[in-house]
Amino acid sequence: MIGFLSAGAEDSLLLNTHIRMIPKIMALDTQVLSHSSSGKVILGVVYDDNRKNSAKKVADEINADYDGYVGTLPFVAIAISVEELMLRHDIAFVYLLEMRNSSVRRVAPWGILNSVPTFSYNSENLDLGILGAIAIERSTVIYLNKNVLKEGKFRFNDTLFQIARLVV
Repeated sequence: MIGFLSAGAEDSLLLNTHIRMIPKIMALDTQVLSHSSSGKVILGVVYDDNRKNSAKKVADEINADYDGYVGTLPFVAIAISVEELMLRHDIAFVYLLEMRNSSVRRVAPWGILNSVPTFSYNSENLDLGILGAIAIERSTVIYLNKNVLKEGKFRFNDTLFQIARLVV
């Protein structure tokens, strides 16, 4: 019982850390505005299966925490299914919730093809072609997939490279 409760608390801490950090990482993308025709960046919180309510809750928390801006960058977070994401060209940054590997394998090449950074709740998704993940170890660590970074046409402020760990 104690193990279950501590695992739940750890998951909650990780998710809250992601909610605070993902928009800040998005703001370090020097091309983020190129995906927006309205001047407002769209951060897609991507879900599969029956996880729409979870994605909506995460998007709502991000929107409430940032009130439409990260620094001077106007943005909105929306919940979006994997299927809908495949059809959209206005999503500037993607955050994947926990999902099936088959869904991750669909999102990863879409992100590379469209030069849209993809970050995941699950750091194991780096092996499936996702660009980045945030983990809590002794401190909070941002991981970037070096191969995906090379393959895609991603451009970030140097600050991200100073604080992130590149993995293969």
